[in-house]
Amino acid sequence: MTGWSQQNIHESMHVYTRDGNELGHIAKVYEDSFLVHKGYFLPTDRYIPYSAIDTIENDRVKLSMTTDEARQKEWEKRPDYEDHLYDPTQLFYDRGHGVHDPFDEASSDQA
Repeated sequence: MTGWSQQNIHESMHVYTRDGNELGHIAKVYEDSFLVHKGYFLPTDRYIPYSAIDTIENDRVKLSMTTDEARQKEWEKRPDYEDHLYDPTQLFYDRGHGVHDPFDEASSDQA
């Protein structure tokens, strides 16, 4: 995993998927994610976590996922990590952000 952060990107950079489609441009940068406005491939604005970035070069951010994978992510709401640390209710909002959800039965290993 590469350590991308808000120091590596800025507003107006263009965001592309692994399969070469442009999702849009960066509208706002946060310490844990960046906002891409909705467009042709995204039906809603999305908060993309830095962990989804594959490469950055020449004002282009390339994600490590395809267009279909990006569309399926539940990234419409920016996770509020700072104010809701270990809050189980907030974890429901954070699904799709790589945050472990202890109430997600599909990922439960306990028998």
